[in-house]
Order: sequence, then structure tokens, then C-alpha cells
Amino acid sequence: MYRGPIAIVGPTASGKTRLALDLMELLPHYEAVSVDSMTIYKEFSVGTAKPTETELAGHPYHLISVVSVVEEFSLAEFITLVQKMKEEIERRFKTALYVGGTSLYLRAVVDGLTPQPTYSGLRLWLETVSLHLGQGVLYQILKTVDPKAASKILSTNDRRVIRALEVSLGSGMHKSIYGEVFSNPDGAGGVLQFGVKVSREVLYKRIEERIHLQLEQGWIDEVAAVIESDKVISRTAAQAIGYKELAAYLRGELDYDEAVELTVRRTKNLAKRQLAWLRRDSRILWIETLDEVLERLDGTQ
Repeated sequence: MYRGPIAIVGPTASGKTRLALDLMELLPHYEAVSVDSMTIYKEFSVGTAKPTETELAGHPYHLISVVSVVEEFSLAEFITLVQKMKEEIERRFKTALYVGGTSLYLRAVVDGLTPQPTYSGLRLWLETVSLHLGQGVLYQILKTVDPKAASKILSTNDRRVIRALEVSLGSGMHKSIYGEVFSNPDGAGGVLQFGVKVSREVLYKRIEERIHLQLEQGWIDEVAAVIESDKVISRTAAQAIGYKELAAYLRGELDYDEAVELTVRRTKNLAKRQLAWLRRDSRILWIETLDEVLERLDGTQ
């Protein structure tokens, strides 16, 4: 039976976590590693559908609740953490079981990718320019120095415009955020990927049901606690689906039904984008049940 690293992938609410926990129950030499850009935050639990202590029941599940929402967390930092965790797991003579749906994080794990470097001083300067002169100015600069990136980024997406300029200007205009971003395009991760297959109709129903359950479990209280703490939320954390909408509700900018409806809509759109991205990877083995995973592992050396 195959005993190498595995990735359980799929759109949000597809059942990845449950499948991973069931697999670890049967194959205890695996330890789960979260590949999700939002479950990393300590303050986000209900709204990110983290597995509970009861669900974990002693099964190791790493890279959950590792940073505060006030911290900016980058792909480069994730790669550093996941590599360190992989080494620690291997020292215990165990194997990593990656679970998640964040596209760049998955690529980093599966293909052994290295992101473009960061230039923190330059980024801070660009953020200052944007604040004082407006995001439109930076987008016009981006169109000049990196038209390829500009053609793929909305002019109103300040964060992505700044990141693209950071890479282009920081490298002396020799690199594009949409060029050869990664050093290992052929892949070196050696990770067997299983995609959780679910119909769009069922997936959308699960999304709606999960959101309403999360609200019953205290999601609004979780958002209120972050707001009342007066923490300055990082740009990435502030974009978390549901947290943004419920915070607007608590500030009186949206009514309750509007906030919930927008959260459902954004989550469905996220699932749609995740599916489109995953389906482009021909290496993914699409399965519906745990038994199918076990059969595949049994037939793979």
C-alpha cells in the first residue's frame, strides 16, 4: 500500500476535513496539515469550520490557529511553516496528509514551489502612495511596468496591484507576478492528490446549511469579539468571507439577512473558483468515498 504524502483537496464545504479525519482513523501513520489561508488565524474558528477538539480525538492536525488576525501572513511564510512541519512529521516516522483548498498553498505543497521574493520597504512605500494619491495612480504605473500583470488584475484591487508592483519594481522590472513565479514548475512534491467529488447542487446546499449552522454556533459572537478587542486586522484576514459581512452587520452597514445572503453568495462563488482551478490539474484523482481512497492507496506503490 502507498504510504507517501497525500493531499485531500476540494472546494469549501465538500467534506475534506471529515474525509481526512476518517482516513487518519484507519491509517494512523498520517498526520494532517491544514492547507487553508483562513484557518491559520487563532481568532477565526467557527466561521472557518475548524475541526473541533472532539472531532480531532487525538488525531494530529497541524497549521491551525498559528497566527493572530493582526499579522500579515504570506505564501512565503506558509511555505516555511509547512516545510518545518513536514520535517517534524518525518522525524516521528509519520507522513503528511495535506488538507485544504487554497490554490497557491496547494501548489506550494504539491509542486514544491517557491514564491517571488518580498520587498517589505518597497511595499510600505507603495501602500503610502496609494493612501495619499489613490489606487488608480499605482494601477497606471503597473500598466506601464508590467502590462501582463495589469491585464489580469482589477484596477480596484489595491492589494494585488501593490503586490504586482512590489515584485516588478523590486526585481528591477525583470519579473512579473504572473510570469515564472515559481522555481519548480514541473513539480517535486511527490504528493498523491485526491479530490472530493460532489455535485454543484449538493455542494451549494451544504454551503447554505453550514453557514446557518455556523451562525447558530456563535459566529456573530466570534466576529464581535474581534471587533471589540480593537485589534487592527491584517488585510488578508479582513477579507475572510463571512467575517467581513458580519462585521458590516454589527456596524449597522448591512441588515442581518443581507449579511447572510452576501456570505452565502460569496462562499458559493469561492467554491466555483476552487472547482475551476482544481479541475485544471489532471493529476487529481476524484473520489466520492473513503473506500475509494483506500482502494487507490492499496493499488499504488
